[in-house]
Amino acid sequence: MPATLHLPTLLLLGLIAGGTIFIGLPVGRMKRLGATARSALSMLAAGILLFLLVEILGEASGQTTSAFRASWSVGTVMVLTMIGGLLLGFVGLVAIEQRLIRTAKGTSAQHLSTMIATAIGVHNLSEGLAIGQTYAQGKIGLSIGLIVGFALHNATEGFGIVGPSLCGKARLPWRTLLLLGLIGGGPTVVGTLLGSLWTNSVFNVFVLAMAGGAILYVLKELFASVRQSAGQYVLMTAVVLGFSLGWGTGAFAALNGSSDSGSGSATVAADGDVIRAAAPVITLPPNIALAQQARSQALLREQALTPTILPDGTRQYTLTASAFPWQVAPGRTVTAWGYNGGTPGPLLRWSVGERVAVVLKNALPQATTLHWHGLAVPASQDGVPMLTQAAIQPGQSFTYRFTVTPQMVGTHFYHSHVNDDYQMDAGLHGEIIVDPQAHTTAPGRVDLLAEVASFKVDHNEAENLFAINGEAYPDAPAVSVRQGNTVRLRLVNASAEETHVMHLHGYTFRIVAHDGNALAQPESANTVMLGASQTADIEFVASNPGTWMLHCHIMDHTVNPGPGSEGNATHEAEMGGLVTFIRVVPQGQLRTMPAHDLMTMTGGM
Repeated sequence: MPATLHLPTLLLLGLIAGGTIFIGLPVGRMKRLGATARSALSMLAAGILLFLLVEILGEASGQTTSAFRASWSVGTVMVLTMIGGLLLGFVGLVAIEQRLIRTAKGTSAQHLSTMIATAIGVHNLSEGLAIGQTYAQGKIGLSIGLIVGFALHNATEGFGIVGPSLCGKARLPWRTLLLLGLIGGGPTVVGTLLGSLWTNSVFNVFVLAMAGGAILYVLKELFASVRQSAGQYVLMTAVVLGFSLGWGTGAFAALNGSSDSGSGSATVAADGDVIRAAAPVITLPPNIALAQQARSQALLREQALTPTILPDGTRQYTLTASAFPWQVAPGRTVTAWGYNGGTPGPLLRWSVGERVAVVLKNALPQATTLHWHGLAVPASQDGVPMLTQAAIQPGQSFTYRFTVTPQMVGTHFYHSHVNDDYQMDAGLHGEIIVDPQAHTTAPGRVDLLAEVASFKVDHNEAENLFAINGEAYPDAPAVSVRQGNTVRLRLVNASAEETHVMHLHGYTFRIVAHDGNALAQPESANTVMLGASQTADIEFVASNPGTWMLHCHIMDHTVNPGPGSEGNATHEAEMGGLVTFIRVVPQGQLRTMPAHDLMTMTGGM
């Protein structure tokens, strides 16, 4: 649950993180340095700023890329925001230099230090936002880790501010150093307060891009100032050393942001993600683990959530988003975020013409929404924060209402559209099936649904644990069908990033629909490629008896992460991930099937 906000505590957090910028500032009063030494120290500062530029633009572009994966419209807004921020940061410092700084007394080196402090101040605003947001979400351990890392990092930024002034002969007065520190470090406090009250990914990208543009301009000025200096080899070596110093303290910041009390370990990635590791210390009771596997099996058989019928005929569903332990495979339990205590969330099945209402209750430690992927719902119900609705804050709820139209027919899915890449990989997604009319299963027909999804575990920024209906092999749901049945298998890729290539042994199937749209000419294939957030429906007649593997043909997706997961010439990796089986049983063997196999039987006896 979110921490109770305490203004003095927030101020102290911001002051600790931003105040260390004053540690490096007294270097600006050094004297008795030769020309080459002064220029080298200036280039050391340039190297620190160069690292900050890479870090800032990497974080902003990472968030922009994540937005594009979820929605082209949101991604376009983020791209325009990033370009606008870069332009404002770069051109803004030109305006500051021409209209303000050059009207004041002082050397050009002092002017450059002021511009550096301004650029770093904008960057530190984004650091403060991260501290305030994690504190408001109740992640006290992570907040402290961020403060320790940022505090060390900001100490080097103080030197980066005054480095250019060393090229001059006059020492900076203490009053000037104090002002530079306030310009560079003060925004950390402002960001901490703002981040505790309000979070917005578009604003965060804008701040980062503006800081990047400002630092880019400063670097131009720094390199121009030493162009004619002697000892170019020494100066460029100093740039590399400065970059290494910035990188080292940045890495320390990430390592010290790796504690997130209460839900296993976590780390802050280069693009700002908070990545949770698996929590192997969590051991679920056997009955809970079996109940989760049964839920996965029920989804495979397209068992949908039962609605409440309101007096006006509206079919109302309630989804509660929360965090809970989820056993993906034996010995591999994660702290998942999902709907109604499971991941994927419940299957929602509708027919054309029905009025539906979906109540989303947010029991998560951060804001969330629901997006109806592929459905042409009214814009106000589309679930994109800041564009179509306000994000649903912790403890609040929102009801989505719309009428099911013919455009919605087919296989689709729903997912969060806040902190998308994290929340989706934590488990906030579920399936939708829309029928032209009330659903009935024809005799001899088997309808199955398999969602392939991903988790990020073991401090990995890449998706590295893969599951079918929330379970990885050997717990992934399997099924037995009768020989002669016509099988329709709906496949959904709910991974935020990865593409999957699903392959069924023993059969050439027909691809009959893509992204909910029926194909006029079905495609014959034995693999089907699913990009992130894509769906496909395949059909085949179960004419070939046997137990047939259904798996992803990207083989890294068919192992579970951990010791021994990688195979080599002397070690065989164990099967895991996106692997399950469809057993086709001849008519004459039905009576001799073990009871466990009969429990997985679908399609009639």
